Amino acid sequence: MNTETDKTSADGGTSVSTGSGSPADPPTYPFAAECPFRLPPELGRLRREAPVAQVRLPTGTPAYLISSYQHVRQVLTDERLSRRPVRARAVSGQAGGSPDGRTRPATPAFDFGLSIADPADHARWRRHVNQVFNVRQAEAMRPQVAQLVEELLDELASTPPPVDLMARFAFQLPLRVLYALFEVPDNIRPAFGEWAVSLLDSGASMVTFGAVMSRLHRAAVELLDVRRAQPGDGPLSQLIRQPGELSDDDLVSTVLLLAIAGYETVATQLGNGLLALFQHSTELARLRSGEVALDAAVEEILRYAQASTGFSGMMYATCDVTVADVVIPAGAAVLVSIDSAGRDEMRLSAPESFGLSRGSTNSHLVFGAGAHFCLGAPLARVQLQESIGRLFGRFPDLALVTPVADVAIVSNRFSRRPARLEVRLRPRDLGRVSKSAVGG
Repeated sequence: MNTETDKTSADGGTSVSTGSGSPADPPTYPFAAECPFRLPPELGRLRREAPVAQVRLPTGTPAYLISSYQHVRQVLTDERLSRRPVRARAVSGQAGGSPDGRTRPATPAFDFGLSIADPADHARWRRHVNQVFNVRQAEAMRPQVAQLVEELLDELASTPPPVDLMARFAFQLPLRVLYALFEVPDNIRPAFGEWAVSLLDSGASMVTFGAVMSRLHRAAVELLDVRRAQPGDGPLSQLIRQPGELSDDDLVSTVLLLAIAGYETVATQLGNGLLALFQHSTELARLRSGEVALDAAVEEILRYAQASTGFSGMMYATCDVTVADVVIPAGAAVLVSIDSAGRDEMRLSAPESFGLSRGSTNSHLVFGAGAHFCLGAPLARVQLQESIGRLFGRFPDLALVTPVADVAIVSNRFSRRPARLEVRLRPRDLGRVSKSAVGG
C-alpha cells in the first residue's frame, strides 16, 4: 500500500545480460499462487537460497527479483534504483505514445509523478508534504474516520442480508476518507466516485488506465481551483498556502498519488485482512475478546494478508548495483517481493502462521522504506484500526454466509482481493440469508 507504488505496465524493460553464474533458464515471474495468502513454494526457495535472482516476466523480459527482508529493504532505500523509467514508459503507453517510451502522447492523461520522480525533486516534494501528511495529521483525523466508520456500520445494519463487506464497507470507507482528507466539496465528489468505480475495472491496459486517470486528473485540477479560491484547514489547503514552493504539477501529483494509494490499496488491504480473520477463527475470537491489541493485530494483518502479484513498484538500476554479492547491471529491471519479505525466516519464527499478538511495525515492509516510505501509511493504519475494531465491536456475531474456502478471488496486474465477502451481521439474519439464497 505504498503511495509510491506505480500502477504501470510491467511489460517493458531494458535487456539484461545474463552474466557469469546466472541461470540458463530463469523462472517466469510472477509464480502461480494457489491461495491468496500462501506464497508459492518457488518464492520461498529463492528467498532462502537466492534472495537476488534473475527471473523472466511473462513477456520474456528479464528482471531481477529481490525476496528477502534484508535485501528488499536495501533496494527500497537505494536511490540508485529509480522508478522514473517505469513512469516514463507508462506515460508513453497511453494513447498517442509509443510502447518503447521514446514518444510521449501529445496530452498525457497522467504523468505518473514524473515531476517528482528524480531523487532531488522527490526530496524537495517530500520536505513539504511531510509537514502536513504525517502521524500527527492522521491521529487528528481519527475521530472523523471513526465517525465515517460508524455511519457505514449504520448503513450495513439497515441493509438486507447477506451484506457484501467489499462493496458496502471496504471500498466505501477509503473513498469517504479521501473526501474528508482533501475537503472535497459535494459538487466534485461524483467525479471522484466515478473514477473510483472505473479504476476497479481498468485492468492492465495502460490506454484504459490513462483514460481512467484523466477523470481523476480533471477532478484534481477542479478541486485545487476550489481550494485556492476557498481555502480550508486541511493538508491540501496548507500546501496551497505555501506560495511558490510546489508547482501546480506537484500539487496535482500529490492528489493523484494519494488518491490511488489511499483508495484501492486501502480497500484491498481491508478486504484481505477481513478474509484472513475469517480464515483463522481462533485469532478472530482473540481479537473479538480484546485479548489482542488492535494495533498489533493490524500490523500482523499487514504482514500476512498481502496479495500482491509482484509487479508493483518496479524499478530500474541507474548504474551497476551490488546486492547480496550479485551485480545488477545498469538498466536492469528490479522487482521486490513485499510478500516474501514479510515471510522471511531470518526475521520471524513460523512466518507462514498468522498470530495477531506478534504484530509489529518492524515485521513487514508493506509501506516501503527510506525516502519512499508511504506518505499515507499513518492514515492507512488509522483506517484499518478503526474499521476492523468497530466492525467486530458493533457486530460480534458477524460471520461469512459461505465457507471461507469458497470466497472468490479477483486480481489485476498488481494485487488480488476477495471479489465479495458476503456476511450475516446477526444470528437472526441466518434464516433471511437462507431464504434469499433460494429466492424466497
